Amino acid sequence: MVSASLGGPLIGFSGTVIPVPLTSVMYAQGITNKTSVFGSVHPTSLLFGVFQTDIGICQGLYYNDSLRIGFSVNPALNLAFDKWEKQFKCWPQLDVNMYWNIKPNKSFLYAGVENWFELAKYKAYGETQQKHWLINPQIGYSYVRKKWNYNLEIKYLVPNMANTPNVVDYKGIAGKGAIGVYINFTRKF
Repeated sequence: MVSASLGGPLIGFSGTVIPVPLTSVMYAQGITNKTSVFGSVHPTSLLFGVFQTDIGICQGLYYNDSLRIGFSVNPALNLAFDKWEKQFKCWPQLDVNMYWNIKPNKSFLYAGVENWFELAKYKAYGETQQKHWLINPQIGYSYVRKKWNYNLEIKYLVPNMANTPNVVDYKGIAGKGAIGVYINFTRKF
């Protein structure tokens, strides 16, 4: 399958609240009925001179046929290379998800936690990196059709971190993190 995603954290911009228009294009291939591999490219990052990709595996762990509830994990590596400063970054990621299939068309609701791990000792401008585990709870709905899937996801990005002071006016809860909104279109082959 091939999918395209648009969305990001909500920010204040010109007197309104909008999601940052981040984009990604992903390819995924099933290996078994419980295992798929995936890789993506982020066009928005490319526009600013940064090649960014994430590669990983979606692994089904458990599925209950009568309840139609399952659990999966997604270990991945997020990689970025900045052509201007010649810097490379790697963020390991581990997502843990629960999903509920809705009959008759296999659409599903899901909830989970995306876990990013910051390996660098320092942030931008030589500041010491205080947080090495970045938590992002998420909830979403996938509307599944024969050839197309449509997905809406909401994330609470880094709810354990203050979102001020910052260059961007992130919209979170009680001055923490940012709410993210994402839409995704998937074409199956």
